[in-house]
Amino acid sequence: MSTSSLVKRNRCTGETPNMVRRQRGGVPPDGVVPSARTSGQRRFEAALLAAANRTMAGMRRRGHSLRPTSLVSRVRPDAKVLGLRVHDAALDDLLTQLLPVAAGDRVDGVPGLRVHPRRDHLDLRSPDGEARLLGVTRERWRQAVATGLPVDLALTGGLDPREAASRPDLPVDLMSGVLRRLPLWRGAAWLDGVVVGDVLELYWRGGPPSDSIAAILARSTCGIPASSAVPYRFRNAVRGIALSAADPRAVAKVAEPEWAWVDWDAATAPGPAVDERAVRPVQSRPDLPDVWEQQEMRAALALRDITTVYRLLTHHGVPRDRIAALTGQPAHEVERVLSGTKVESYDTLTAIAEGLGVPLGYMGLAHNEPPPPAPTCDCATLDERTKRDRFLAHAALVTVGTTTTTWGCRAETCHSTGPL
Repeated sequence: MSTSSLVKRNRCTGETPNMVRRQRGGVPPDGVVPSARTSGQRRFEAALLAAANRTMAGMRRRGHSLRPTSLVSRVRPDAKVLGLRVHDAALDDLLTQLLPVAAGDRVDGVPGLRVHPRRDHLDLRSPDGEARLLGVTRERWRQAVATGLPVDLALTGGLDPREAASRPDLPVDLMSGVLRRLPLWRGAAWLDGVVVGDVLELYWRGGPPSDSIAAILARSTCGIPASSAVPYRFRNAVRGIALSAADPRAVAKVAEPEWAWVDWDAATAPGPAVDERAVRPVQSRPDLPDVWEQQEMRAALALRDITTVYRLLTHHGVPRDRIAALTGQPAHEVERVLSGTKVESYDTLTAIAEGLGVPLGYMGLAHNEPPPPAPTCDCATLDERTKRDRFLAHAALVTVGTTTTTWGCRAETCHSTGPL
């Protein structure tokens, strides 16, 4: 594998160059990040990505001190087993979303997943495939169990009949590919994903530009084979892409998008967690089930499909009159919505979100979300020596070709152009 390929794989997976060098062989046919070998493994990895998305969404909603995109810092896509390095501060949150839990006539979490603690890692196995949580020792697993994790199913040998129920039809090839490249978003404040039909929509704030990520995933040697990506940009530094499958014969071979890697390098410095009102529940509803992170519910909220939202709530035991009381709608109107009537009024949608405690951002209603603060300027407090040192450091970057920006203060409140 060439030095350039080593660098790109390191960017995609978070592996160190030495780790990659120990894996002999050239660049695989499908790029520097190998794909899962079996359809079952891809289904399993798609379920792991869905659990990771729920975990990151929960971290944002609760105002976790850890940046959600720090959840998985490294991916090791070996031929034998997929390895994930999970941040210790978020391990319990991820296990809560991964472990199968019987809930009525269904199983939440990843159905069929079984846990096998080892000395220095935690093996996750299912009839579909397996993965490994790197660095999770037996002692760390015991500490997690002591917090009250539901392990009844995860430690059993056989399968519960409810785990064999039909599962939603997901774009598993795309989801598996994204899981194996999660470190690409380590510079973003957060990452969220929604499945809409056979399309995987990814959204994030800050970090790498959407057109760069789209080019990397669809056109680079680090990309997901047989995929296409359409970039989007929203207000308040929110970016997004729509990933879909593409016919391999129709995918034109183009030169490596080095410009995308340059943009990615410039935007990947991790930072602190971002506190956002848009993903916080509007008000606490202790009598409602916490279903807002479930895949089907998130897809319905993103589409503002209130009929499906209400049907899912009733499926979880919420009476129709309780929905009417919380949303302020008459009982007959709730019945009409359950029968298929669409809700399109912005004011009604906002009232429903606020009444049920749905985070406004989940329905695209958070238009009053404050933008990130403008960068502060410290030019007035710097001495001339410090200013000169910064200017020389910038000149060095220009000389070696790692930046093309002009020298100057970027804060809107300052008009200094550097030392004269």
